[in-house]
Amino acid sequence: MAGQGSPFEKSKPGSLVSLCLGLLGRHFEDIILDLTEIAANFPPDIRLAMAAIARRRKLLNDEVIISLAESSWEILDISGSEVSDFGLAKVAEKCKFLRAVDISQCSNITPFGVSELVQHCRSLETLRCGDTNFISGYEPKFMVAEGAPGVITLHADA
Repeated sequence: MAGQGSPFEKSKPGSLVSLCLGLLGRHFEDIILDLTEIAANFPPDIRLAMAAIARRRKLLNDEVIISLAESSWEILDISGSEVSDFGLAKVAEKCKFLRAVDISQCSNITPFGVSELVQHCRSLETLRCGDTNFISGYEPKFMVAEGAPGVITLHADA
């Protein structure tokens, strides 16, 4: 039976990191008020995972994303969240190396927030903004191109 698992063998437990993130995820509402202090010593990848947990739990807002933002982040997915222009601008100021950002279904983000993002994140390559309120009445390609240092792939599909 070499190579095949026996039904009596123990399965490996999840990694300690996965277990801890799962625990944090289940109690995210309880730690939001102290998130800045709690996340202060976490590495960037854990902070990004915590932002993803908050987004999936519908708890991602300006306060949460600003508390978690890490200067080394290159990707940011705040889609479907309550993050506003203010939160996006603060994150863009801190995370200047963002290359890809998803703001799809973010009803609190306007052309002002996108402009701030483009001004601060000079490495931005991809912006996903499908089903976002600011698209109606604006031409997002023109708006982004005004401040963009290079080529940005704009995904405006829903």
